[in-house]
Amino acid sequence: AVVSTQSGHYGRDPIKPELPAVAGNEGSATVLEVGGEVKGLSPGDTVVPATAGFGTWTSHCVVEEGAVKRIPAGLSVPASAMLAVNPCTAYRMIEDFQKPCRGGWIIQNGANSGVGRAVIQLSKAQGIRTVNIIRDKEGAQEKKRELLELGGDVVFTSSEREEMVKFCKENTPRLGLDMVGGRETIQLLKCLGERSSLVTYGAMSNSPMSVPFGLQVFKDITLHSYWMTRWTKRNARSNLEDEMFGKLADFYKSGELTPTPHRENSFYDFTDALDNAFSRKQLFVVDKTLSDFRHID
Repeated sequence: AVVSTQSGHYGRDPIKPELPAVAGNEGSATVLEVGGEVKGLSPGDTVVPATAGFGTWTSHCVVEEGAVKRIPAGLSVPASAMLAVNPCTAYRMIEDFQKPCRGGWIIQNGANSGVGRAVIQLSKAQGIRTVNIIRDKEGAQEKKRELLELGGDVVFTSSEREEMVKFCKENTPRLGLDMVGGRETIQLLKCLGERSSLVTYGAMSNSPMSVPFGLQVFKDITLHSYWMTRWTKRNARSNLEDEMFGKLADFYKSGELTPTPHRENSFYDFTDALDNAFSRKQLFVVDKTLSDFRHID
């Protein structure tokens, strides 16, 4: 999303920061001082951006009160920095679209993504089981073991199509989550039961979503879309948003939800961080940046 934002291709009406611009959609900060007219924030509060395109790759900034929103205290730096996007996306898709009962099944592709990993953990915490699909590439078996240890019930590679369909005939998912698009959408439709829901929230394949008439109509599958930015605009500072942040914070504190695997970087390491952004989530940490600054000759 960060790359798409900076290139002007993120969203229906693309978010195009005025150049020169600071990158970064995700992140958290600690409030140091507030103006005399500020009523909803206090020094020491942890906050996250209120909208996309904030520009979080910075050590300090001065903003209007409405540009940020407070989140629950007591979270680790990685947990608070990642809270507002991937965990929220996973939480809302589980809650808002045909949520399975305890013992029910969700099927998802892109299971090793930040959202996918959150879906696995949030589902397990609520007694919901998951069928997880990952790309068939080098290291896939290791990723399978990792996701099973995380709490996934079963993990297939994208090439194990027949095995997947057979499993889902006996363990029928009623909710599918699609972040890949293209022909991978067809596999989810094949695995879903009748009167199910498919939620599309990404298009990592960069291909149009394929929805055969028979699979959708004869199985009575309802198609939905989800975009966290849109939900946030509609529900900013609502009781529903506060409740979501509170529940996710509780999952983090209990250990039922953990941050996406990541590497912590100083801003001085930005080139290396960008070079490795597709292999692991990169987190810029101000304390590390200041520490590195003190050691610069």
